Amino acid sequence: MISIDKKRKFDWTLFLSVISLVLLGTLAIMSSTIMLDFRERVIRTHIIAVFIGIFAMLFMWVFDYNMLDEHSNKIYVFFLFLLLLVLFLGVADKGSKSWFRLPFFSLQPSEFARISLIIVLSSYLSKYPHSLNDPAGIIKFFLITLPFFILMAKQPDFSGILITCFPLLVICIVGGINLNYIYIFIFYLIIVLLIPAVGVIVNLNPDSLNSSIVYFLYTISYFNINSIIFILLTGIILFLIWMLVNKLNPLINISYFVIFFSIIFAGYLSGIFIKSQIKDYQYKRIESFIYPDKDPKGSGYNIIQARVALGSGGIRGKGLFSGTQSRLGFVPERHTDFILSVIGEEMGIIGVLIIIAAYTTLINRIKKIAVMSRDIFGYYMSCGFAGLFMGYFFINIGMILGFFPVAGVPLAFVSYGGSNIVASFIIIGILESIYTRRLMIA
Repeated sequence: MISIDKKRKFDWTLFLSVISLVLLGTLAIMSSTIMLDFRERVIRTHIIAVFIGIFAMLFMWVFDYNMLDEHSNKIYVFFLFLLLLVLFLGVADKGSKSWFRLPFFSLQPSEFARISLIIVLSSYLSKYPHSLNDPAGIIKFFLITLPFFILMAKQPDFSGILITCFPLLVICIVGGINLNYIYIFIFYLIIVLLIPAVGVIVNLNPDSLNSSIVYFLYTISYFNINSIIFILLTGIILFLIWMLVNKLNPLINISYFVIFFSIIFAGYLSGIFIKSQIKDYQYKRIESFIYPDKDPKGSGYNIIQARVALGSGGIRGKGLFSGTQSRLGFVPERHTDFILSVIGEEMGIIGVLIIIAAYTTLINRIKKIAVMSRDIFGYYMSCGFAGLFMGYFFINIGMILGFFPVAGVPLAFVSYGGSNIVASFIIIGILESIYTRRLMIA
């Protein structure tokens, strides 16, 4: 045990970096919604979410985070159930069925399910620390994530899937995963993305079907007789190649053939599944990312106006509540996904740099908490949460700058979004709990 004053110590640097983001975000939300008919509802909901989030943070702070380890499986299963339930009882918004519409507010369960995924994976690795160097352990690790990704794809919420990849990658790296498995995963990912990529190419340019390669890939991008023939032929060809190689080098046994074929087979089926879930509006987002000037008043409008607003503020900005692009409605989703454009226009480069500095401080503090953690469970959780906030930061800014397609990713603590704010504060509460108990004997 440790003394009371040590046990109750609070990481004020972490908390103040969060509060600075929330204050800037609140000012930007108030300014960007000034011309909206539902402005009062937006501001009221945002402020209520912030107070609920702070209360949840304080609760998680005094709560011993090791209880999460003990009940990690139950927590994860509960939120998987909510993700399943939202597919039947949820409401569709912007093409994605991700929300429960409740009497006084809406709830997006994926924001909390993502936290539960990080918790259950951290618990698994704390119990089996060398599992990422063992094929069976890696398979189990990814099988744990599979229900989450399938349910997210069924909504569909591919931006949520993309965000979740950041903490998973960080956890795998700090968990000491063998680089060979990373290469295998990259190979699998290439196959997965190849199938929907062909659909995007054909959608953007129907004449590309004149290419024999594109036509072949397009015909097998649906699960039909062609895809079954393709799988059988691939298996036969790979088996014949293995027989030839095995005669030259008997050390290459049949397990190499099984692994290679399994990767291709799993990647191919995953690619077909993902392609079947992509909606027309998501194709439009990809099109506007590749050719933003092709349809400046349609699919490319969002990103063009966001860039104009971000760059028009100069060093000091036009002044709070004085932005023209954002206030007059030229920037869409200005209080959510493109909130940084509002800050750039009204507060200038200085405002953007403050956001970057606050996020840098936030992530650095989380990294230090991970190092100071008294146990491996707290270490993995902290690293996962650091990866999650890095994902929010890089994807949101990259989306505005044109490095990513418009993906509907909020800037945590800054953008409007009650579920995201409350979930983010819960994470801070867990981190404060890890920090407070860092000197206790595990």
